[in-house]
Amino acid sequence: MNKIAKIAVNGSKIVEVTKPEHVTYSIENYVPKYCAGYDPDTNLCVNWQGGYWTSAGSGSTGAKITGTVSSSSSLKVTGNSAAKIGDTTNEAWVASPPIPSSNGSTRYTATSPVSGSGQGSITEGNGKNVKLNGQLIATVGAEVTTCLGNKTIIADGNNLINM
Repeated sequence: MNKIAKIAVNGSKIVEVTKPEHVTYSIENYVPKYCAGYDPDTNLCVNWQGGYWTSAGSGSTGAKITGTVSSSSSLKVTGNSAAKIGDTTNEAWVASPPIPSSNGSTRYTATSPVSGSGQGSITEGNGKNVKLNGQLIATVGAEVTTCLGNKTIIADGNNLINM
């Protein structure tokens, strides 16, 4: 029998990871209202200009991804299904750091979603070639491809068991 340390199970967490530049936003600057021409007799403004927003470019920020393993395999480890390659991860993501806050002179507007959810997939199992129904069993440290396409690993699992 082989011993495998910390098998990933249903509910195991993935290591938080950030996808760079996933969330995008526009930047606008406010051009204040000003007088561009006065009446020479009354000295009152007759030509107001400004009072509008103008484009100042764009920006981006990362998307912080968190999640847990989702497995319904028949092999139970202390009541939880053991995870294997191909099992999914249930994930949520949020802009991180957040899009900057607007103020009276600069406005930031999201041009893509700022949060979401999806499913990733366990893409690597274990180095001991231990399989369940033809698929490698996943251990802590096994690779996950997130719902946004970047890589992370499984963070926790069950302690030693005999297989």
